[in-house]
Amino acid sequence: MFDLVNKHRKFVQILLAMITLPFAFWGIDSYFKDAASTDEVARVGSSKITLQQLDTAMRERADLIRSRQGGSVDAKLFESAQFRQSVLNELIEQRLLLVESERLGLVANDVILRELIAQIPAFQDNGKFSPTKYEQVLRAQGMNPTTFEQNLRRDLTQQMLVNGVAATTQISKTQLNQIITAESQERDVSVAVVAANDYLKSVSVSDETVRQFYESNPKQFQTPERVKVAYVVLSDPKVVAKESENFSNMVYEQSDSYKDVAKALNLKVEESNWISANGQGAQGVLANPKVLETIFNPGSLKDKRNSAAIEVAPNVLLSVRVTEYQPVGLRSFDSVSADIKTYLTRKAAVEKATADGEAKLADLKAGKDVTDLKWSTTKSVSRLQPNGLPGDAVQLVGAVDAAKLPAYTGGPSGGEGYALYRVNAVKAGAALNDEKRAQIAAAYQRFVQQADVVSLMVGLRDRHPVKIAKRPEADKQQ
Repeated sequence: MFDLVNKHRKFVQILLAMITLPFAFWGIDSYFKDAASTDEVARVGSSKITLQQLDTAMRERADLIRSRQGGSVDAKLFESAQFRQSVLNELIEQRLLLVESERLGLVANDVILRELIAQIPAFQDNGKFSPTKYEQVLRAQGMNPTTFEQNLRRDLTQQMLVNGVAATTQISKTQLNQIITAESQERDVSVAVVAANDYLKSVSVSDETVRQFYESNPKQFQTPERVKVAYVVLSDPKVVAKESENFSNMVYEQSDSYKDVAKALNLKVEESNWISANGQGAQGVLANPKVLETIFNPGSLKDKRNSAAIEVAPNVLLSVRVTEYQPVGLRSFDSVSADIKTYLTRKAAVEKATADGEAKLADLKAGKDVTDLKWSTTKSVSRLQPNGLPGDAVQLVGAVDAAKLPAYTGGPSGGEGYALYRVNAVKAGAALNDEKRAQIAAAYQRFVQQADVVSLMVGLRDRHPVKIAKRPEADKQQ
């Protein structure tokens, strides 16, 4: 069986890098199987995506982000129109790949599927696949092997389609030499900044404007829903094996305290600091998405009773109880008005500096003298050696037509104002060693592969037309 994986080892390695275990747990199957709701938000060809599927995907994406960030994520991210659109776009792309895979008759076979599962570290003991651990890990995620393998097979099948396109991408030696010449080319650059700080005194923001901003942007000044909790964790594998049922019964029967279960099983009753609904402040096991969902369940917030035992990992059980609760609130105008005024003043100063900078750039390009600029000393800049220049500035400088020098360009300077760049000279960069050439070749290969995949998705949208419904419900959420 391993012969097949050895023959396709590069493919399997790419796949292992791309498929994270949480994604495999949730899988696209949970999005695409028939839902009870017929509330359509998008259609790919004749296949529909429902509001229920989108809501499920958004919730699971939010849980995944929280788990990866340790729970410290601003809840506003998950309420934004951009977040919703991003998740919907991914659902559409996944559906496009699914529909096209079905059209082509692509299916990942059982042999590759089994070998891929065997290589996932979470399912291994001492470096070898463990059927027992496989089932335990899946059970902790509320899944069984059949559902997991269906999800993984579907994701693998779609990845086969994507990798098939990427594998055809090749760059020639001539193309590589042209790229290296452009990447290593050096440009002598001077910089002048039209600073926003110089415009602060000329900007006036009225109290009425501050008040209007406060009233027009209430979400920016919300205090999040938050709680404090008490909890107990049973994590000794031997004790869990013997006492899991007893633990579950005791936290249920004495639902307003952990005193008895802590004494009986020699557990420590832990207490948290404030935890927000977005997971901020949650540490350790409390950052587990299942635990956060339990904590902020309306029943938990209202009754303040011990939760049922939650399996947060193999051989790790937890029960949690809300001890203090604060609902969503709004910071008072007086407490934020000074910060709002500072923000609006700075914003107006940046806008003035940008307008002035753009006007100066136009004059420089027209050959006019601009005497009130302070140019820095010249420094050599290339895409490979930016020499302290920000990435967007390097792109601007690299795009300047060097036929007539000096040449000028400019752009925003990270909220500090507007930066002007003067290109004084252009020269060939130093020759690169073989290792550096290989790195550039690999990076460009990846870039072209990504471009080919984008072209694939554009082509699939032509073959399987995508329609997105305009919905009042969506508008309200945005």
